[in-house]
Amino acid sequence: MADIKKLTTQGILYPKRFIEGRLKKSGKTVTSLKDGEGAVLTVEGKKVAVYKSNDGKINKLSPVCTHLGCIVDFNNKEKTWDCPCHGSRYKADGTVFQGPASKNLKKL
Repeated sequence: MADIKKLTTQGILYPKRFIEGRLKKSGKTVTSLKDGEGAVLTVEGKKVAVYKSNDGKINKLSPVCTHLGCIVDFNNKEKTWDCPCHGSRYKADGTVFQGPASKNLKKL
């Protein structure tokens, strides 16, 4: 019964979260990111998932979840890209950490 409730809730919230991710804007820039921080930024007019490693290296990824296309958010506590729609999680480098997604985020 709990699985049906979870699926129903995700199904209802999916369109809302899908649209919110595309409309959300960040006040950060690539240069304002601190070491170990990530954010979905607008770079040259496009949304980009940007992570600045502890050694200052910049990783740029597609922010589009490979499961159903929602825009991921960066979880600064766990250093993961998390999908708000269905719970997929990716490591900071974009590799799948937890499904339902089975493909990594695209490197840019």
